[in-house]
Amino acid sequence: MEIKIPLTRTIKARKNRRPLLEVPTSTQAAPESSMNVLMICQNFYPEIGSAANRMKNIFKRMEQAGSDVHVLTSEPLYPTAELYTDSMFWDEPSLDTAHVTRIQPRDVRATNNLWRRLRLFVEQFVLAVKEVRHDPKSYAYIYATTPSIFMGLVGEHVKKAPLILDVRDLWPESLIGVGITNSRLLLTPLYWLEKWMYRQADQLVINSEGFRSYIEGRGIAPEKIHYIPNSIEENEWLIKRRKVSAQVRVVYTGNIGLAQDVFLLLDVAQELQQEEDICFQVVGYGYHKQTFERLVKERGLTNIEFLDAMPRWDALKQLAKSDIAFATLVESTAFDTVTPGKIIDYMAMGCAIVGAVSGHAAHVIEEAGAGYVSVQRKKEEIVDHILELSRNPEKRAAMGRAGVAYVQHHFDWEQNEQRLFEAIEQTQSRKAVAE
Repeated sequence: MEIKIPLTRTIKARKNRRPLLEVPTSTQAAPESSMNVLMICQNFYPEIGSAANRMKNIFKRMEQAGSDVHVLTSEPLYPTAELYTDSMFWDEPSLDTAHVTRIQPRDVRATNNLWRRLRLFVEQFVLAVKEVRHDPKSYAYIYATTPSIFMGLVGEHVKKAPLILDVRDLWPESLIGVGITNSRLLLTPLYWLEKWMYRQADQLVINSEGFRSYIEGRGIAPEKIHYIPNSIEENEWLIKRRKVSAQVRVVYTGNIGLAQDVFLLLDVAQELQQEEDICFQVVGYGYHKQTFERLVKERGLTNIEFLDAMPRWDALKQLAKSDIAFATLVESTAFDTVTPGKIIDYMAMGCAIVGAVSGHAAHVIEEAGAGYVSVQRKKEEIVDHILELSRNPEKRAAMGRAGVAYVQHHFDWEQNEQRLFEAIEQTQSRKAVAE
């Protein structure tokens, strides 16, 4: 079988890569206890970011438990499709040969235009439905994720299988948060669809406790909701901290997008430009990346080093070489329910955190004792926090240790996977009762 390359792109320096399978090629019979599972998601390996990483980890745990998991997802698009022509992102050979079918939408550009986003979501939905309709298999259950809410609709009525809906983001609430739209005319039908999907799902999985009250407010019974946070894999604990510079390194990793006020970091870096013992590093990608890089040059900010997007393991190693990590979300009640995956990664790698966040994200940092928070997102306050931590290595180290301990207790996959299996067992129990 020929290699299936998204949009006919070639993979640089990728030799002997086996195809992403649309159908199983193995003739070996599945274990007697195994069951077919259909996972439907917008983001999956090799994409970077917390969404794809979460689904990859859930996929692994389902397979390790003996399930035969088939993934229906989009071609790698986040943050750009071109990124995945580089072989370094295809770093897990076992997943290259997994049962993965990838749909290929035509318009793959990132945008803050609501209509273009909706058009992409609807196109992904239509293409996914076509794939499911032509799939002869039956499934024990479907595991689908938001956003967008449309992906959860794909298998619900085509396969008539029980649905576990992983609510990774409150959509369309987040459309308001990033400033895409406030139109009630546009949002009302999307809110109706969201509420309908929550009720259709046999079980709901949330990745932030901040989502619970919102979903219960939509009339969902508490016992249907299972909290499974983004977590750290066992092998990622092998990454050790090491000091590589006499300077205090302040790092930001992840999306430079609509939900993150990373431009605040420019103001902070400019204020601290004369502090020779402090440097900034941004490992970033996303909608505002080019604008961010341009402003760094225009302002003459020589204390900011910019690194391009990299695989998760490499990004974690960059964190392990840093002293302070910066977290930010735009000021909006829509994001007060969110626990950004980067905060978990920052703590796991032992960085002291300075956060321009509020709501649940601020609560996690403060409860862990892992850093300082500026709920008002004030430049002066953030500058003071960075200066204090830069001059007090003992306090940085203590916050770093507190963050590691908090992640080990709350955000470790080997512990949290049991909640996943509980949600699956309840889905299967409800199916047995219905039959």
